[in-house]
Amino acid sequence: MLQASRQRHWLWFVLSSELIITALHYLTSAHLLPYHSIYRSLYYLPIGVAAVMWGRKFGLGLALFTALVYLPHAHWLDAHAANSLLDNTLEMATLIVVAALLGSLAEREQQAHSRAEALRVYIHDVLASLPVGVATIEQQQLKLQNPTAIHLLQPSPSLAQLPQTNGYSEMQIEQLALAVRRSDLHNVQGQPIGAVLVFEDIREQQVIAERIRQAERMAALGQLAGGLAHEARNPLGIVRATSQLLGHKLAQQPHLAHYTSVINSEVDRLDRLISSLLNYAQPQALQRQPLAINQLVAEFVATCQPLAAEHGVALQLSLDPNEPWIEADRDAIWQMLLNLSLNALQASQAGQLIVIKSLVAGQQLEILVQDQGVGIGAAIRERIFDPFFTTRDDGTGMGLALVARSVAEHGGTISLEAAPTQGTLARLRLPLVRQGAQS
Repeated sequence: MLQASRQRHWLWFVLSSELIITALHYLTSAHLLPYHSIYRSLYYLPIGVAAVMWGRKFGLGLALFTALVYLPHAHWLDAHAANSLLDNTLEMATLIVVAALLGSLAEREQQAHSRAEALRVYIHDVLASLPVGVATIEQQQLKLQNPTAIHLLQPSPSLAQLPQTNGYSEMQIEQLALAVRRSDLHNVQGQPIGAVLVFEDIREQQVIAERIRQAERMAALGQLAGGLAHEARNPLGIVRATSQLLGHKLAQQPHLAHYTSVINSEVDRLDRLISSLLNYAQPQALQRQPLAINQLVAEFVATCQPLAAEHGVALQLSLDPNEPWIEADRDAIWQMLLNLSLNALQASQAGQLIVIKSLVAGQQLEILVQDQGVGIGAAIRERIFDPFFTTRDDGTGMGLALVARSVAEHGGTISLEAAPTQGTLARLRLPLVRQGAQS
């Protein structure tokens, strides 16, 4: 709108100037030749403006129109001054040449401006679409060049916090872990005038790397545990048989028979641990099938209600209304729910509530198990899925390790979080196949 208004003002200036200059020629006496020479030179101003504003064609057209309007006056002047016609004709020819040159130069400048603007828009769109942040350091000032950089670098760091040498480095801003690649910024002469910084959020990569390290650690532990379990099971069988035989011999001496029952109980506990180790080291092949998760979770909660009632704990079921389906091993999912629910039950006190919920989140199914216990500290949450790690005196430390491995085999993830109000929230995520009733 502003550009159109400016052009209208210039157009009025050009037309009114042409009209006034021409009128001055025709109204001034032929004997006042110096005045006519000045008026003739004034034509360069509107014609030059026209050529610059609207290009060569418009400038040439106005120059030719001026020459046609001026030539009758030039003939009239020639009757009063010798050689004035030739002089005026050459002046008009010069006026036309100037209009052509100015118009050509203006068009080239406009084309260069258009190319520069197109390049600016192109670079802006490319930078805006990048998933990484781009910033520059010019004249000791940090300039953020795209929306991703603005998002990542909040609050904006000082220059001292940024890498000072070219190459790859990592830095921490608030809760963000960033990878930074720095290189020199040069002017058109090739001289360095600053630096270009490319920022990338690497939190997800760090999580993936940690999962890989954890998987490798668990695989190594699994192999070691499997070997130990095989070696320990035979001696345990001998201990059990010997203890049972000794118990028969000491049946008439209850104060001694008690010790054999303790031996048998501890042997049973070790046998359960060995079974867990063997399951961890030698997982069974998954029998995948389409599962209506709401139906499975409802059956599980109904099965666990009597056990929860014995502890005075209530179970609350919440199912996603979209009827989500997953592709999974039914027994493995059941065992995951059982381990998570037993942990929640052991952390709860009489009168508290455990919520078991299914929820669709994007392309994933979430199964939530939330208790109202004392919760788990951040330091413990980091190790809670490690084999043999337990906070209970009678625990084996294998339950959640088996859950984590089974979830990974299903292509999912599991996390333990602090519940919004009180207790712990176990969040199990599995790939969603579809939603809706079975067709």
